Amino acid sequence: MECFVSSSLFVAITFLTMVEGVLTLFIYTKENSLRKREPSPFVYSLAVSITLLSMFSFAFNVILLSRSCRNDWSIMWCVVLNIILRYLHVVSCFCVTCLALYRYLYLCWPLRCPMLVTQRRCCYVTLACWTLPIALVAVPSAIDGQAPCADMQVTVSFYITYVVLYILGAFTTFVAYLLVALEFRRKHNSASPTADIAKFDFLAKVRTERCALHVFVLYTILSLPHIIMVIMSMIYGVNAKMNRDIPALLQRLHLLLFLPFYAWANPFFRAALTSWAKRTWSRLTCGDEEGDFHIHSNGTKEESAEKAEGLRQESPV
Repeated sequence: MECFVSSSLFVAITFLTMVEGVLTLFIYTKENSLRKREPSPFVYSLAVSITLLSMFSFAFNVILLSRSCRNDWSIMWCVVLNIILRYLHVVSCFCVTCLALYRYLYLCWPLRCPMLVTQRRCCYVTLACWTLPIALVAVPSAIDGQAPCADMQVTVSFYITYVVLYILGAFTTFVAYLLVALEFRRKHNSASPTADIAKFDFLAKVRTERCALHVFVLYTILSLPHIIMVIMSMIYGVNAKMNRDIPALLQRLHLLLFLPFYAWANPFFRAALTSWAKRTWSRLTCGDEEGDFHIHSNGTKEESAEKAEGLRQESPV
């Protein structure tokens, strides 16, 4: 019964995450203003990594339910569950780190950011996000003399490599948000209380401090338990009697919140998503023809000048 409930929850959460990933890729592909932005490779990479991870997890749990929770453990599932899923975990964590660093450069170094951050460089960094986690296989193979899952299990060196890479990405993300919040606090304290720039800095500071707090809460409550479980597996062994479902479910929930919190924070993405949803609903209910999906930099046709101005003032990430 416990296996059926946990597997059903895995199926539901991973299915929703796949829908989010496909929807994110669809909106970014259709909308020119989003596709041409410098950090768009990070969002594409984040959506692809999370979608692939959810697909593998979804397939495993569907097969598990179809076999009445009888797990026929094989080397294929060892590779999928221990290597591929953790590899994609690290890739998604690195992509979120890149988005946080871009936010830091955009808000704290606005004059130098266009020179430092180009789409070509972002593509190179995205490639590094997919290349560096190969250390999950390379480091244990060099230390142990054999690849992980060669004997149907992974070694302590594999777990240590995974914990180090994941914590490094998560810690860098939080530090980037914290630096932005501290920078705006410094500017706000040094500016005149009646100045317009002080008012804008105050609003941006509050929003960024809230984002930093959200990042800390998400990683602490939803992601840290699965890291603790990995460390306990190193100490007590993988065969120890521990409930691994709850930390894994929390981690899947964290992934479910990745795209809405990081990729969908862009106001132009929200405008494009709303426009597409309204147009799709109109076609389904009224049979209207599909209109122009493109959203101009000053907002959609229905948006007022005040709302368009508000979109321009919001943070791009």
